[in-house]
Amino acid sequence: MSQLQPPEEFPFPFPPYNIQTDFMRKLFSVLEEGQLGIFESPTGTGKSLSLICGALTWLKQHADHHKAELIRKIEESKSTQDDDGLDWFTAATKRIEGKEEARRCQEELLLLEKQEERINALRKRTKVVKNPKIQNLNNEFDELFRDLHHVQEDLRRELNAINGEDVLPSEEQTLLLDDYNSDDEEGDGKREGEKEQDKGCLKIFYCSRTHSQLSQFVREVQKTVFGEEARVVSLASRQNLCVNEAVNKLSNISLMNDRCLELRKGKKGKTTKQTDDGTSSKKKRTSSGCPYYQHTAVEELADQVLLEVQDIEQLVGLGKKMKSCPYYAARSAIRDAQVVVLPYNTLLHRPTRESYGINLYNNVVVVDEAHNLLETISNIHSVFVSLRQLQGAYAQLSQYLQRYSKRLSPRNLLYLKQILFFMHAIIKMLGGGSKRVGASGASPVTPIPTPSSRMLPVYSFLAETLTDNLNLFKLVQYIEKSKIAHKLHSFTQHFEGSVKINSLSHKSPVTSPTSSTSSFLAKLSASKQASAKQTQAKPKENIKPEVTKKTEEQQQEEEGEEVVMGSPLMQVTELLRALQHATADGRILVTVGSQPRHSSVKYLLLNPASHFQDIVTQCRSVVVAGGTMQPISEFKNQLFLSAGGEESRVQHFSCGHVVPAKQLLPVVLPQGPTGLTLDFTYQHRTDPKVLDELGRVLVNVCTVVPGGVVCFLPSYDYEHKVRAHFTSSGVLTRLSAKKKVFWEPKKANQLDAVLNDYAKTIKLTASNTSGMSGSLLLSVVGGKMSEGINFSDELGRCVVMVGLPYPNTHSPELKEKMLYLNKNVGQDGKTAGSVFYENLCFKAVNQSIGRAIRHKQDYASILLLDHRYSRPTSIQALPGWISKHLRVTTKFPEAFGLLRKFFVEKRAEGTVS
Repeated sequence: MSQLQPPEEFPFPFPPYNIQTDFMRKLFSVLEEGQLGIFESPTGTGKSLSLICGALTWLKQHADHHKAELIRKIEESKSTQDDDGLDWFTAATKRIEGKEEARRCQEELLLLEKQEERINALRKRTKVVKNPKIQNLNNEFDELFRDLHHVQEDLRRELNAINGEDVLPSEEQTLLLDDYNSDDEEGDGKREGEKEQDKGCLKIFYCSRTHSQLSQFVREVQKTVFGEEARVVSLASRQNLCVNEAVNKLSNISLMNDRCLELRKGKKGKTTKQTDDGTSSKKKRTSSGCPYYQHTAVEELADQVLLEVQDIEQLVGLGKKMKSCPYYAARSAIRDAQVVVLPYNTLLHRPTRESYGINLYNNVVVVDEAHNLLETISNIHSVFVSLRQLQGAYAQLSQYLQRYSKRLSPRNLLYLKQILFFMHAIIKMLGGGSKRVGASGASPVTPIPTPSSRMLPVYSFLAETLTDNLNLFKLVQYIEKSKIAHKLHSFTQHFEGSVKINSLSHKSPVTSPTSSTSSFLAKLSASKQASAKQTQAKPKENIKPEVTKKTEEQQQEEEGEEVVMGSPLMQVTELLRALQHATADGRILVTVGSQPRHSSVKYLLLNPASHFQDIVTQCRSVVVAGGTMQPISEFKNQLFLSAGGEESRVQHFSCGHVVPAKQLLPVVLPQGPTGLTLDFTYQHRTDPKVLDELGRVLVNVCTVVPGGVVCFLPSYDYEHKVRAHFTSSGVLTRLSAKKKVFWEPKKANQLDAVLNDYAKTIKLTASNTSGMSGSLLLSVVGGKMSEGINFSDELGRCVVMVGLPYPNTHSPELKEKMLYLNKNVGQDGKTAGSVFYENLCFKAVNQSIGRAIRHKQDYASILLLDHRYSRPTSIQALPGWISKHLRVTTKFPEAFGLLRKFFVEKRAEGTVS
């Protein structure tokens, strides 16, 4: 098959820069040749548009070319071919192979044509027309089916009662596990990597870090010519796509998933009729279930998704309008989509990927904002389980087993007891199951364990907990297939909705779990009755849920209790799944604290390539792109090559910035205004003299720089110390006279308010001729402001970097990662661990620097406050578009003069952003 060549021009919404054209041509070639691409294009150079236009141009041409090739092969098979003197056996084999190839091509062509016909038929309709009669019939059928199911349950209960058998309430019947046969565990077909290619159109899976970045990408697609014809589907979690208030009002994603699954099953609930005197009368069954999860409505919404490119917010709005579920509609639309937009976690976590029905075979993956991809993969597959979570899961499962053990099959009992054994072994390791007798010999007293932290290989962890004889693969498979985690959640919801686990710290969870089942259920029943009486006694408007909840949590904290909500068994399942991986790829960090809430186990993934291998080996092509991808060797060696990619497939593209040199002023400041060396190492950065010097620098900067100044500090802890010192020393007052000062909040829900006030102040003070002008925003490297936030034009005329944000060298996770890299990855004579340590720092620096200079007409200054930035190694670690223009001054007056001159010239030029 002949290869396509990049076109001379791409359908760009405006005349592209030369670097954008070069980017698209290189991307076209990488996708066509099935290569692994590393693309670096500075923030503000139109990277997203280049990705869209380059990739979708190739996709369209490839689809046309592929269809033409199928037709050509079919026609060739029809023509009589000369055997060229071949013997009869070889000639017959050749004819059979030709017919088989023609049959395969005919099937694929027919499927493509059917898919195109379906999409064309949908596009001819101006809107998806609903038939209310059919819709009502479907709803009535669903209700009838659910009623029949409950009638069968009632009959079964009556028959059991006649036979003298103990009968469970109908509400508890759904909590029982179905019979489980492990002999069928092999029969689910091939793993994802062994599946044949999905016949139909080739897909591009585009992923980025946050939902806001994905929505921004979709909006960019809408601006291009592809917005009218491309079939783009946006995937997201229930937290972002669910429109059912009964689900999206819940506090965390785990509870939302559980509640959604319950509603999908169409469970019936009971309502209590209240008489005039306030007493309850007969209970009446009422149908429940999700009103948005109707098959016909979901399919109609899925069709609508394919007709028009929509971001997540637009999809949610359409779902509400059509009274359909956007979450399942988007999943249904994947089969006919050309571009699937999804977050990192969905693509990089194989169980999640498989649950969405995503098949990577021979498709294309594009990972945008990939500068922290290795760390992201490690974080996704690292698992943290606290002692409290283990105790909560153990308490729930113990009570479940005690109540229903006589109704479960032997196979279910076997696996449940193995799960309990696994959890008990870890609880015991963490000191949560031991006890000793007090001096009086009366009551047991929990000993205070000596705080410790150990890093163990996986095999040592399994051997020490005596769980190395368990079949972890079958345990995980059982948990997933039996849905025990969801059953357990429903069980706890049925009996109060939470399990208090204070007694687990005093008694062995095997010999004395928490209490007897009858005691447990009686306690919960009494609690529910008391709650109901309290609700009847007081008018509803007088209850304050927020205050009540807070008081209860504080009381439980004082008593050493913890309420475990949702299903903590899910975290245990993730740990079991992680332990299945190759022992060399991960470690177990065991932390025993002086208090139970400080004890935990954590699985650390040291080799992220092991979870990227499926993507590299199955996909036709993989592209990772970002504003700063340095060092390229890290992506090449630790990602692509370690994941099984061939070195000949790895391609690299990097370009400079579109901003002219005269619009950028990067300066290193080794000294402050008084001549004090700016040393923001961990040992010196809290020195009052250093903090005073930092204050003087910022006051000078705020005096000269118009508009917004964004200052990045190494950590939230340091931000707190800087704020306290500036307040007490009067620096904050001096800064406030120049610009309004804002601080990055720790809570994400406060971020938008701070950014809005920051921008509003800059706009309101833009015309001031004296006094306060603009804003100063003190942020944190690696925080909420350092990625995904654009400080373009007046919002970011100057970015100030305070110190080098090196991670904590005493972190056991970092130490183990560096040891692993030193042992397994070469770095041209350098220790891979130390190179990794340096890279972590400068990745964060480069990402923060990229918040300014967002387009060709923009201009800004970048100030690097620390004498270590003047080192040659530090300069080399900066992006090329900055390092080649970097000014390293020895005295502050010289640097301040450059800064003043730069902005005076910009005012004189009348540069308009």
